[in-house]
Amino acid sequence: MTNPTSIATRAGTTNAAEGTERIYTLVALVEDRPGAIDRVVGALRRRRAKMQSLTISQCETPNRVRIIALVKDSEVVVEQVIEQLRKIVDVRQVMNVTDQQAVVRELALITVDAKSASLRTLIEVGHQFGASIADVTDDSVILESTGNVEQLERLIDALRVFGIREIARSGCVASVSTNEGK
Repeated sequence: MTNPTSIATRAGTTNAAEGTERIYTLVALVEDRPGAIDRVVGALRRRRAKMQSLTISQCETPNRVRIIALVKDSEVVVEQVIEQLRKIVDVRQVMNVTDQQAVVRELALITVDAKSASLRTLIEVGHQFGASIADVTDDSVILESTGNVEQLERLIDALRVFGIREIARSGCVASVSTNEGK
């Protein structure tokens, strides 16, 4: 007899206990060919990776793109995702840069209601978090900030009291610091 309260799980999905997950930063260098990016994103979706951010851009090598995925899951699932990505023909390299000396940044544009507070107060709060003013109108201010995910979340929390109208975030980019050649 089956237990009607048990939850069916699919192969390749996580059974990680709540709280054991963390955010991993994966960087993949991929040949810029038709369908290559689709295959990488498809592999992430098939493995049911819990993507927090996905950024695709040209990289320093001609005809290659850099795909940066922030994935929130257990270490075992992330390692399985990396192995699946390495099997894709157009993938040249996959790195988990979470515990390496990597610089990870994201850009955010935050539109805040300027009628609820003085412009000076709003600007001071933004400056406390390293944000700059991108645009000012009669009824709103657009703040621009670059930082890691935690820094941007703190800024957004501080601006909520003023009334946030819109948040546009770029997704994370990452660069790995190396000491080669020194």
